[in-house]
Amino acid sequence: MGCGKSTVGRELARLLHRQLVDIDQQIVQQQRMDVATIFARYGEARFRELEKDLALDLAMRKNLVIATGGGTLLDDRVFAELRVFGFIVYLAWPLEVLLARILETGRYRPLAARYGREGLRALFADREARYREADLEVHAYGFTPDFIAKVIRHAYTC
Repeated sequence: MGCGKSTVGRELARLLHRQLVDIDQQIVQQQRMDVATIFARYGEARFRELEKDLALDLAMRKNLVIATGGGTLLDDRVFAELRVFGFIVYLAWPLEVLLARILETGRYRPLAARYGREGLRALFADREARYREADLEVHAYGFTPDFIAKVIRHAYTC
């Protein structure tokens, strides 16, 4: 959440001549409502179910760059299939910088609204071990999306 997955994903897709699929945006299009509304009406569990189904469908497709939601990789089956059929990248940021980005963007994020700063700190701590299992960890803070995408492309193609 807030690390620039969609922005870096767009640039990486351009560099690799692939299509970007942003899972959150795809769910919004399919459900015809924003993420916050899905959370409010149906709950986080339903959103995670939609996220999981879409990720499993996308995992075996070729020539995609997939921007996953922050919770997508927590599902063991999703993580395993994305790892087998793809290349997983973790965009790492200093936690306090990331929290400031999330809480100050002005965009409504259901988990940020629910948890606040301390809750998000705990959420990220819970998720970090899984994120660190990625094929590549890129320390993204202070670098442009273009540069980060080039680093990922280089690691992916070597």
